[in-house]
Amino acid sequence: MSPDRSQRARRARHQQARRLHRLLELMRKGRSLLVMTHDNPDPDSIASALVLQKLARERAGIRADIGYGGIVGRGENRSMLKSLSIELRKKSDIDFSDYDLFALVDTQPHTGNNSLPSHIRPDIVIDHHPLRRPTRSVRFHDVRRHYGATTTALTEYLFASRLKLDPALATALFYGIKSETQSLGREASSADKAVYTKLFLHMDAERLWRIEHSPLSPKYFAMMADAIHGTRVHGDVAIACLGEIAVPDMVAEFADLLMRLEHVAWAFCFGLYHGDLYLSLRTSDRAAEAGEIIQEIVGSEGKAGGHGMIAGGKIQRDRFAVSGCEKLQDLLRARLLGILRKSDLKGTPLIELEPRSPAAV
Repeated sequence: MSPDRSQRARRARHQQARRLHRLLELMRKGRSLLVMTHDNPDPDSIASALVLQKLARERAGIRADIGYGGIVGRGENRSMLKSLSIELRKKSDIDFSDYDLFALVDTQPHTGNNSLPSHIRPDIVIDHHPLRRPTRSVRFHDVRRHYGATTTALTEYLFASRLKLDPALATALFYGIKSETQSLGREASSADKAVYTKLFLHMDAERLWRIEHSPLSPKYFAMMADAIHGTRVHGDVAIACLGEIAVPDMVAEFADLLMRLEHVAWAFCFGLYHGDLYLSLRTSDRAAEAGEIIQEIVGSEGKAGGHGMIAGGKIQRDRFAVSGCEKLQDLLRARLLGILRKSDLKGTPLIELEPRSPAAV
């Protein structure tokens, strides 16, 4: 290692040690901590919460629980909880008055994608999405927009604490980064790569395989068939109307899948879950700002956010009850095509793009 790189590494370790000291100092002032993930938590959010919980329990000596809103719907995410014996508490089972410290991970205040009650101000926010104005007033906030996963930032805290890293936790952290960055292929920074490599030496490969190859129900394949039939392609833009979905995660999962379609640079999916409309936007353009684009698409109808290549949003049913869901979906589709300056407004159904042929697969 060159002298310059060695000096930078020492500075980074010193800075991380100071962050950890400030975080633990704040935690030790409380008696109990509730760590809230974003709603319908994904592996990055769950893994991040696990680190904060461990630091609170084993370094600050206080009680710490993990809570979430929505559901854990995707098969891989449910398998992650089961295989790694992770305990989360549903919002409906939480008495918020039992806690005197509150944290948000992989989300920020007033974004509309977490279930921390609006009257409660978080004490800690750690995230990798663009910094929101309300976050600036949080007592301890660490928002690293250039990181590909929030898990990476939390794992650096764990390394600085010198706590023992058991295989189950290492597997959770490894999978959190792997799933969020698609195996370091999407928006991964040098920090993500360094932490990912270290975790690889400690994680349990067999348990990781079980998580990534969790069983899927016939209902899942039925949903996938509906999604394919509801997809239209407008040049290099694929837009999918999924209709009623069994789990909110389906919109993000199908958007990721559509990005594998030949010649597609943008994928936009939306589906109805319990009357609310969930949206997901993906792009292969590394210079794009998907988070800003989806906020422009949603407008005043709902809440949305994200970063460079991935973004999501939600519109509650009361915002489109009068105009109707179909009209709203047509409006959202038109807004995206307008922003991307696409002239093909009608599009072509995905299943009609090419004749069915074994050679075309």
